[in-house]
Amino acid sequence: MCRPRRKYFSGFQCLRFSLASFLSAAFLLFSQSGAFSAVSGDHAASAPVLPGGIVALEECLEIALDLNPSLTEAKSGIASQAARVGEAAASSRPQISLSSSYGYGHSGSDGQGSINTGVTLRQSIFDWGRADLSVRGAVLELDAKTLERANAVQGVLAQVTDAYYMVNRSARNLAIATERVSNYEKRLKWAKDFYAAGAKAKIDVTKAETDLAGARLDAAQANGAAVKALSGLSHSMGAAEWTPQGVQDLLEYTSYDITLEEAVRTALESRPDLMAQEVRLQAARTSLSLASKGLSPSFSASAGYSFSGESDPFDQEEWRVSVGLEVPILDGGLTKERISGAEADLASAESRKEAARQDIILAVRNAHASLAEAREALTAAGEAERQASETLNLAFGRYGAGVGESLEISDAVDGYAQARVRVVTALYDLKSAEINLKRTMGVITR
Repeated sequence: MCRPRRKYFSGFQCLRFSLASFLSAAFLLFSQSGAFSAVSGDHAASAPVLPGGIVALEECLEIALDLNPSLTEAKSGIASQAARVGEAAASSRPQISLSSSYGYGHSGSDGQGSINTGVTLRQSIFDWGRADLSVRGAVLELDAKTLERANAVQGVLAQVTDAYYMVNRSARNLAIATERVSNYEKRLKWAKDFYAAGAKAKIDVTKAETDLAGARLDAAQANGAAVKALSGLSHSMGAAEWTPQGVQDLLEYTSYDITLEEAVRTALESRPDLMAQEVRLQAARTSLSLASKGLSPSFSASAGYSFSGESDPFDQEEWRVSVGLEVPILDGGLTKERISGAEADLASAESRKEAARQDIILAVRNAHASLAEAREALTAAGEAERQASETLNLAFGRYGAGVGESLEISDAVDGYAQARVRVVTALYDLKSAEINLKRTMGVITR
């Protein structure tokens, strides 16, 4: 191919040609690799629309999966590690470099500039498996981070579900406190009627007013607890500035029967964090294999083209192709120390996996025992509530007939309210224990 020649290049023209050729080639390379690609409009995901009115548990879980900061952080960690996988794989791909320089010399009254430009292609042919081991280690770490995110999802689902049940608990406690106020208002009206008729002393009225004031204070505190529970639910979802108007009442007894042996077996098979420890153990073995190849040979090839000149930048042109074999002989003990470190890391990974396995077994045993305890507590609390309800009905009947005492009414109203609160607490504890057991088993789902 015939190439046009210039008879004369000034120093400024040579410099401009050098920079233009360098920047053009650089732009071509980077545009092909996507470095100058436009940012997609999907890069910043739009925030989900938060629902109004009564919110279902499934809605809360969906929002949490979108907004919870810990899950967002875990997702970013996965994306970062995916980039490292590509980084590890890049070492075995072709590498192209462009170089360009301009020099100017002045002697006496004459000045002369020269330009040197070249393009080089390098390709690793065989490195005794080092690149493959590097990629495998990066992929295993990516798998581990993916499993850790799955474990974080389990934790968030458990946290949101528990917070949802806490809202149910606080709403029921508020209803009990409100009913307690209503009972004391009824008792105060009777006391005033009996006092006006001369059937009761003034102290009955005073005692009824005092009890009513205390009940109203307790109701105000229960209302505050309900508001805080809603805020806690929003926070667990990652939407702290949003407050739901209400939730569905799911605080009812549901049977969840599983043997301890089955629970332990399920946990050891299903826990994502234990799987992540196994993957990291494999990664430690891969790192040891990689470290053992520190003195392995490497075989590569390169090709290049360069041109240079003074008055004409294409005065001298050169093509070159080469292959090279590098055989390390002595690295000052670096490979030996890397192998020792990798062996220690492998032993540490084995210990962490075993410690995680034993911790999971202990957690499952404790959670299973807590669930059984919560069942017994609910049965006892339900029986106490039935007895307190009968006592209250008898007390109201006696006082309404004019034969009961004021203290009898106070004890019956408080006893019934406390018994109902204990039932609500037992229901919540049972739900919480079930969530905790499922969490320790790694089987929480939406």
